[in-house]
Amino acid sequence: MGETMRSKPLQLGFLFSGALLVAACSGGGGDGEGGSPVDPCSALEPIANADYCAAQSSDPNCDLVTKESKYNACGIALKEPPGALSRSSTVEEYGGTGDPDLGCFEPSGYPEKPGTPQTVTMKGLAVIFSHGCQSSDLTIEVHKVKRTGGADDGEMGDLIGSAVTTPSDCTVAGVASEEDNCDPSRYECTYEYPGVPTETELVVKTSGSKWTALYDYNIFIRNSDVTAGAWEHDVRALATDDYGLISQTAIGAPITSGHGAIAGEVHDCGDVRLINALVDVNVPRKVLTYFGDDEQHPLPDLGGKATSSLALYSAIDVNPGQASISAAGIGKDGSMRGLGFLRVHVYPDSVTTVTFRGMNPVLVP
Repeated sequence: MGETMRSKPLQLGFLFSGALLVAACSGGGGDGEGGSPVDPCSALEPIANADYCAAQSSDPNCDLVTKESKYNACGIALKEPPGALSRSSTVEEYGGTGDPDLGCFEPSGYPEKPGTPQTVTMKGLAVIFSHGCQSSDLTIEVHKVKRTGGADDGEMGDLIGSAVTTPSDCTVAGVASEEDNCDPSRYECTYEYPGVPTETELVVKTSGSKWTALYDYNIFIRNSDVTAGAWEHDVRALATDDYGLISQTAIGAPITSGHGAIAGEVHDCGDVRLINALVDVNVPRKVLTYFGDDEQHPLPDLGGKATSSLALYSAIDVNPGQASISAAGIGKDGSMRGLGFLRVHVYPDSVTTVTFRGMNPVLVP
């Protein structure tokens, strides 16, 4: 599988057969033989490893299916990728070499289902997504995720423990790194959050007066990943200015007040970023965009057809409420293979982040 290289963390259904898609969808799409309507979902090809979709059902939104849509990835339509998946080897974070590791999406490679939870301290850095010189005054909250299969599925549950806030001066309790716009350096605060349960699906919220609220999903702590009662994890801080800049670059306007965005990365089962992955959502959005290769200051690439070396994607201007996200790409054998699926919640004037890092143990069928 090749060597995996990593420094600090992230920048940023039931299987529907063709017959079931026809029954489930209601959108139109031109005339068939004899003038009868053609269901836009009926021609979608299922992904090759669709067994893992069974853990969460997803109703395809046929109103979002276009002539370019080709694949049904856990109930979400995806286009044809521009090329086969490959590992990102030129990045400082989450890089790797060799063939993509997709084994955890096959039944024989599924991770073990959640074990017995224990309580640990989550600690690490409050890392700035793009612009900013100190990740100060950032409030961090940890919540469980609701998984009921109903209208509240994917919502943020009750707060775990007590929220913590980084200090106002990160030069005292922080780590320095180079940043051209900071004099003399960028400082990212350290934090510690006690009382966090392992073997539990979590969402981490970060927010503050100068930070746009981020809801980071797909967080799961294995007991085997705990060292001396602690789990290392860097949280993300998104400056309010960057929230506006990303939207302005992607759609030429601010995100509609009260709406939000979905963003994240696509990694393989070895937690290495993937190039040429596709992502989409089952709810209306003004644009689904991928990001360029600037690791220090990532911005949308309006010409991008799939993930770049940063593996970053974003759905811009999404109505608040429940949303499903799916990722897939062409594997070594030439088939379209799923890379993750998750139902989440979009909150007003904020970003819901989902980085796919292989199979979520909570969703093992």
